[in-house]
Amino acid sequence: MVGDVILWRRPLWSALVVTVATATWVLFDVYKFNFVTVVAWIGMAVVTSLYLYGHLVRLFRKEEPDLMDRQFVREERVVEAARSVGSGIELAARCLVRMSTNGDWRVLTHLVVELGFLAYLGSLVDFLTLVYLGVVMAMTLPLAYKKNERKILNAAVEAQTKGMQFLYMVDEKVVRRLKGKVVAVASMNEDNHSKDQKEEKVE
Repeated sequence: MVGDVILWRRPLWSALVVTVATATWVLFDVYKFNFVTVVAWIGMAVVTSLYLYGHLVRLFRKEEPDLMDRQFVREERVVEAARSVGSGIELAARCLVRMSTNGDWRVLTHLVVELGFLAYLGSLVDFLTLVYLGVVMAMTLPLAYKKNERKILNAAVEAQTKGMQFLYMVDEKVVRRLKGKVVAVASMNEDNHSKDQKEEKVE
């Protein structure tokens, strides 16, 4: 269901997610409403609507509305949602651990740059705006990717090739030179140490 909503296979649910996210961001970030106040207003609206619905049903149908026996939240959906969240967190943790302990400095550099960009982005906007941007991107980017998959893959392959060429160039021109200098300095120190030992023996 999550995949269908993200890919707009269920337009009603997708539009509802975008509408709720936009309304939440506007209320809390633009108009600076308090969270408890908004929750209380929603609760008052729900309670009042149910009260009016029950009395209107009794007035026109002359029968009690069957709301007490209705199941509003299914246990299967709650378990499925919890498993999805848990598997996502587990996958993210495994990816971070694998990238951190891989031993390749290129992967570590890529991870540090991404986290640094996230930290910089977090310093520019607040948490609610960041979450809203994440929801909007989640609702738009997968659909755009699906429609332009071939072009995006070609661009990604080209960008990856150029990035690897740049990293290899840095490795050859900077890292290897530094290694050569370190080896040269170490050899010079060993030669000086051996000369000192010979001079001590001669004395």
